[in-house]
Amino acid sequence: MKVQRIIWIFLFILIPFADWGQGCAEALQNNLCAEETAPNDTLEAQPFSSSCMNVLYSSYYSFQTNNIADVSSVSIDVEIIDCDYTTEGDNDSVFVMVVPLLVNEDPCNPSLLAQAYCRGDSLSFTMNLSALVSNTDYLIIVGTNHSPNYGPCEYHVGISGSAVDLAASVAPLEVSLGESAQLHVDGADEGAAVNWSPSQYLDDPTSTDPTVFAEETTVFQVTGYVGECRLTDVVSLAIGPPISIYNTFTPNGDGINDTWRIRQIERFENCQIEVFDRWGQSIYKSIGYAQPWDGTYKGRYIPTGPYYYVIELNSLDVTIPPIMGVVSIVH
Repeated sequence: MKVQRIIWIFLFILIPFADWGQGCAEALQNNLCAEETAPNDTLEAQPFSSSCMNVLYSSYYSFQTNNIADVSSVSIDVEIIDCDYTTEGDNDSVFVMVVPLLVNEDPCNPSLLAQAYCRGDSLSFTMNLSALVSNTDYLIIVGTNHSPNYGPCEYHVGISGSAVDLAASVAPLEVSLGESAQLHVDGADEGAAVNWSPSQYLDDPTSTDPTVFAEETTVFQVTGYVGECRLTDVVSLAIGPPISIYNTFTPNGDGINDTWRIRQIERFENCQIEVFDRWGQSIYKSIGYAQPWDGTYKGRYIPTGPYYYVIELNSLDVTIPPIMGVVSIVH
């Protein structure tokens, strides 16, 4: 039999509620979390009636939005697992209605007028909602007129989206070794603890805004709560080399590339730089690098050729091993 597909959406409608099923009393205990998979369910014989939908079988759920829901979104996914559709029209459809609950509101006795989101379909579907109220409980009513005489109507309902999850970030996305970055997480309940890991690079792993001094590119995970839901998110901080070393310079007095440049070395005031010739003799040594090396030794220019350096940055924030390499002088 050809299935007749029925879809409709009513967003932000003033709806008078006429009859609520008995399952609503357990809605706030039947909480949906973004990172948890709810088990497959079957609709109970609980009539529900409103101007949004009139059904004989219904189930009730709830979810709580986070503190950024007003600028975020949530998706309610209804997956029909096993329904033996033997009729057409409304009896083939599964309906969903979402209602915001006021603080301390009884889900069985909501306000006579409330903003509701509604959708129905004879196939699996996703209901996308945006600009929800922050830190608010929402009631979800799932219903159908599909009779169990034609077999069970098994389904799965889940939620996802930034309005019910955590959002971790880092600024900037990449720093040089020895520089700090700022981690941040949005969405977690205010006053509730969060935990970042790994923690050894952070000044406060329980803060929503910890400062990080990482010694290598690291993926950080944060765990926090939105209501009763334990949630996680991850963010990656890329660590680049602490300094950029030019491997050639031309000390010939023409004013172009006459000194050995080491970018970002000024961040390491206690650094030690030493240069050796091919026989291992030290020909240049400096604590700090306020005055770049001009390619001279004892006041005289040294010959063209490769020279070997060892740079110890002596960072006070992170452990950086000595940097060794070759710099060439060209006349």
